[in-house]
Amino acid sequence: MATLRNRLMIAAAGLAVAACKNDSGFTALPPDNGGDLVLVEGRVCDPDRGTWLEGATVYMHLFDDQGAHYNTIQDESDAEGRYQLVDVPYNRLGPIYVQYGSAVIDQFQVEAPLGASVIEVPEPDCGGGDAAMAVVTGDYDEFDVLLQEMGFGSFDLINGQTGEELVQFLTSDAAVASYDVVFFGGGHLEEDVFYDTDGSDVDGDVPAVLASLKSYVEGGGTIVATDWSYDVIESIWPDKIEFLGDDLVPDAAQSGETGLIEATVSDATMAADAGESVNVLFDLIEWPVIERVGDGVTVYVRGDVSYREGQETRALPDKPLLVGFQAGAGQVWLSTFRFQANTDTSGKAVVRNVLNAL
Repeated sequence: MATLRNRLMIAAAGLAVAACKNDSGFTALPPDNGGDLVLVEGRVCDPDRGTWLEGATVYMHLFDDQGAHYNTIQDESDAEGRYQLVDVPYNRLGPIYVQYGSAVIDQFQVEAPLGASVIEVPEPDCGGGDAAMAVVTGDYDEFDVLLQEMGFGSFDLINGQTGEELVQFLTSDAAVASYDVVFFGGGHLEEDVFYDTDGSDVDGDVPAVLASLKSYVEGGGTIVATDWSYDVIESIWPDKIEFLGDDLVPDAAQSGETGLIEATVSDATMAADAGESVNVLFDLIEWPVIERVGDGVTVYVRGDVSYREGQETRALPDKPLLVGFQAGAGQVWLSTFRFQANTDTSGKAVVRNVLNAL
C-alpha cells in the first residue's frame, strides 16, 4: 500500500506534467549537468486487462543541483505499449511516471551502468491473465506472433501441418482439456482431420476429432477460429452459422473479395471500447462469407461485403464479420478476417476485445 508521502509525490508529479502540457508551469532551462545524454525505453502494461497499453503518457522530471524543476521529458506509448524518453541527462535520472488519463498507474526508478547510452527498462509482467492457451499452427493467422505482441506470453504450439501430431492432440480429451483456449488460424491440415472428401479417413479420425472438440467446448473450453479455419466451426456446429455456398463442400464459402471494409461494431460492450466503426482488412485472396447466423449467435462486427461468383463480383449488404456463441459451458468465436492482418488497422481494437474476453 502506498504511503501518504508516496501518494503526495505521485499527485505532485501528475500536476507537474499537466502544467508542462499547458505551458503555464515550469520553463525549461538549459541543463548545466555536463553529463552524457541517454535514451530510456520500455513498455507499458494495462494492469487491469493484462495487455500492452497504448496512449499512456510516460515522463520524467528533471531537477537541477538546487532541487528546482527545469524540464520534463515525456512520450506517449504506441500501439504495442512502447515508449522512448530521448536525451535524458545521465546524472539527472529520476523516477519515471506512467499516466493514463488522469491517473498515475505506475512509478519506478531506473538505473544504468556508468557510460550507458541506452537504458532498457525491464518489461513488466503483462501475461494477459492465467488462461492456458494452445495455438494450432498454420500458414495464415500467426497467433503466436500476435499473442506475444499483445502481451500474452504463455501458450503452447501444436503443429497443425503434421497430421499425426494434430490428430493425436485433438482426439485426446485430456490433452485438449488442459487448455482454456485453442486457436485455429487457418492453413493447418483439414482433410482427414475435420472432414473427409474422398473416403480416405479409414481410421475414423474425423468423427473422433469433431466429437472431442464438441465435448471440450461444452465442458467449458473456448475455440477461436479465423478466416480459412472456418471449416472447423462449420464441421462441428453446422446449424449455428449459414455460410455462402454449399455447406457440404469444404472451403465453398471462401469467395469474399480482398480489401478494407469500414465495419460496424454492433455489440454495445465491444463498441464502448473499440468504437462504433472500425476498418477491417481482408488480405488473403479470398475469405469465408457469412450470410446469416442462427439462434443464440451474437454478431459483434458486421459490414457490407463483396464476393466473386465466376467472373462477376456481387455485393451483400450488412453481413456478419465476427460472431460468437455459447455451446454448453464453453464459447466459440469465429472471425472471417485474420487477426494478425489487422494489427495496423482500427480493427486491432476489436481483436484486443476478443482476446481480453478469453
